[in-house]
Amino acid sequence: MKKKYLLLGLAALLAVGAVSCSKEKRCRCSVLHSSLVRIIKIDGGNCEDLKLYKYHTPLDSLKVDSLLCTDYEFKIDSEL
Repeated sequence: MKKKYLLLGLAALLAVGAVSCSKEKRCRCSVLHSSLVRIIKIDGGNCEDLKLYKYHTPLDSLKVDSLLCTDYEFKIDSEL
């Protein structure tokens, strides 16, 4: 009987771990040499691993920004 409860507890712990790993994160990134701040949503990984942001302008040219990112939650983020 103890084994059954232990296995159920372990399965529940693994399920919670799997759900928490796939949680969407908001990264706050500052663009190097600019006062621009970007909020980027990622499905997994670390915000600190984001180094480049590639995007298209309205004129359809490719732009690349170098970033410094953190996943630190600011008060303004929790109010949105």
